[in-house]
Amino acid sequence: MVSFFRYFCGLAILPVMLTTPLYAETFKLPLPAGSETHFALQTGLLELALQYARGNNRLEIVPVDSLSQKRGFVMLDERQVDIALAGYSRYAESHLLQIDYPLTKGLQGYRLLITRPDMVEELGQVETLMDLKDVCIGSGNSWVDTLIFKQAGLCVVGGPGRNLYSMLKTRRFDVMHLAMHELETENVKRLLRQYDLVVYPKLLLRYPYDFYFYVRRDSKSLHDLIEQGFQAATENGAIDKYFQAHPGIAYATRFLQDHPDLRIIDLGNPEMTEHNSADIHRYWLEN
Repeated sequence: MVSFFRYFCGLAILPVMLTTPLYAETFKLPLPAGSETHFALQTGLLELALQYARGNNRLEIVPVDSLSQKRGFVMLDERQVDIALAGYSRYAESHLLQIDYPLTKGLQGYRLLITRPDMVEELGQVETLMDLKDVCIGSGNSWVDTLIFKQAGLCVVGGPGRNLYSMLKTRRFDVMHLAMHELETENVKRLLRQYDLVVYPKLLLRYPYDFYFYVRRDSKSLHDLIEQGFQAATENGAIDKYFQAHPGIAYATRFLQDHPDLRIIDLGNPEMTEHNSADIHRYWLEN
């Protein structure tokens, strides 16, 4: 686990190089209304990539009540927006153009469990995947994670993501899960306090998974523009600097450093294709 900490904290910070504006355009990205802070890491990276891309581009967030991943794809297809943020899936890769940059460098697949205080002792008995099958996990209906857990033979109860906290409180299932960097967001911390829930710090579920940005297949020029921006920001060191300064990433690296005896259960991701797993791992976390 020490290598993760060194990876994030040992990166060189290089000076920022601004590109010369060639044209100006505004690109629209939908997000669930009220989740702007939750997705600040991802949207900040896109703004950084647009800054380093050709031209003078800006990002406009479009808040949408109860936005699902499927609805975001429909809005993209209907040209209401220009870019969609989504967890990787075979559907997204085959029907859209994926910006091949994993937005958390794989941390999205590092899941910690949230539970009720009365479940902590029972979770202490979980050492293996077989042990985990005795624990029922709450997961978002449209989350790719839900498919991953079901594929692994785990007990899964689906529900709207915003309702999982109350469902856990009322014992609809035993635990829910979040990516470790998400636990530092103010919204999550507020919900944990509101429903008297705790983070179980001794077990990590890990699988290859991340969020990506997607554009329509007829938006090849926009796809190339954003990828060029990500590449330029990566080569310049600006993305590494951004990661180091983000509180969620700082929390994740601190957590990994402070828990060297963390029990890890690795799961496969049936959604990963040969192209995706081969291409994006050049940005992935060091193991």
